[in-house]
Amino acid sequence: MQASKKRGIVYLVTKYGFIHLYNLESGACVYMNRIFCETIFVTVEHEATNGIIGINKGQVLSVNVDGQTIIPYILTTLNDTELAFKLASRVNLPGADDLYIKQYQQLFRSGQYGEAVKVAANSPRGILRTVQVIESFKTAPAPPGGLSPILQYFGILLKGELDHLESVELARSVLQQGRKQLLEKWLKDNKLTCS
Repeated sequence: MQASKKRGIVYLVTKYGFIHLYNLESGACVYMNRIFCETIFVTVEHEATNGIIGINKGQVLSVNVDGQTIIPYILTTLNDTELAFKLASRVNLPGADDLYIKQYQQLFRSGQYGEAVKVAANSPRGILRTVQVIESFKTAPAPPGGLSPILQYFGILLKGELDHLESVELARSVLQQGRKQLLEKWLKDNKLTCS
């Protein structure tokens, strides 16, 4: 048994040559198939492919997950939208873009701005980190006694680095409030992208 740290997949190879792939977070079986007729004696993680390498009687076998097709496979074959959604977000994989866009739109329309913020901020490859999304959060009403959706959005994004568009929008807001020291801190911490 080996775990791919980057993909969040556990590879389990049986002595009869079956491979089982499990989602590390939920334990859900993603794939199972016989890949070899001979007994596989040892496996090791293969960091270059985010997969594993196994050895049997004089042969080497390399197994990895295709990042381009795993999410569509989970959606169509396993029919597990939740697993596809979480895996795409956690590992930044393509294939669930439409799911993210639909979920964001549905949450925003129903007034669940906090949840819409999380979906947009965690969207794979930043597909929802756009001007339109920022503008929609700027105009969304703040909950009574809570943070405005745009501040929630930037709060989540500041765990990483903001792109140039997000950096300008956040800088504009912070400077209007006269909080220059926050901007200086974020620049020192490499949270903002200069442009």
